[in-house]
Amino acid sequence: MMTHPSSSSCSSRLSLSLCVLLLLSAILSAGAADPDILTDFVVPSDTDPSGIDGAFFTYKNLVTGNSADPAKLTVTKATQAEFPALLGQSVSYAALVYGAGAANPPHIHPRASELLLVVQGPLVVGLVDAAARNGTVYTQTLETGDMFVFPKGMVHFQFNNGSDVARAFSAFGSASPGTISLPAALFASGIDDAVLEKSLHANQTIVDDLKQDNAPPPAPGPSPSTNTATAALLPSRWALTLLCFAASYFYSL
Repeated sequence: MMTHPSSSSCSSRLSLSLCVLLLLSAILSAGAADPDILTDFVVPSDTDPSGIDGAFFTYKNLVTGNSADPAKLTVTKATQAEFPALLGQSVSYAALVYGAGAANPPHIHPRASELLLVVQGPLVVGLVDAAARNGTVYTQTLETGDMFVFPKGMVHFQFNNGSDVARAFSAFGSASPGTISLPAALFASGIDDAVLEKSLHANQTIVDDLKQDNAPPPAPGPSPSTNTATAALLPSRWALTLLCFAASYFYSL
């Protein structure tokens, strides 16, 4: 006669299996997260710990205004480079002001996801899922108060196609998220013109124009954390860059 395991035995095995799964989940989660610091905060090597006061934890350089040029994007960062109190804290911040017609060109944050909050809209945003869905582009028009997440490492962009200024704040899951601008990486990196022409199926005139648009900006003013980005291309040049990428992608299929 065939016997069946008791309900208590099955329950014990199920509990053991769940414990193993939870343990593996905890281990994997710990490996994927930023490492914990050993103290509550990190004092920079060039700072005297005895001189730490409330000012060390305060940052006052975020810029919420816009330059006089309506085609410009103004980005102010608060990462560990500008705000040393963020060392080891796995967070950082940025303020973005988009002049009418200004764009934040396609770029990547290799070390962090980004949570964008629009405080003055509308603002068109989008991201490219190049890895899992063969270049699917997800776009959305955000209004004031809307929030959008850009997953870590995904190409994304923002574009103010309105006639008024748009403003947003970004929070990052790293004290040093990093930024790789695709136009700058291609046209301000010294890649040979022949390689760009062949890869993007563009002529020398287009390559020259894009290189000029993506030339490094002039030396910053008194505030080292403010970057008025000439990388905010005029809509026609910005669209041309995207078309070049699209043409290159579909040509390779």
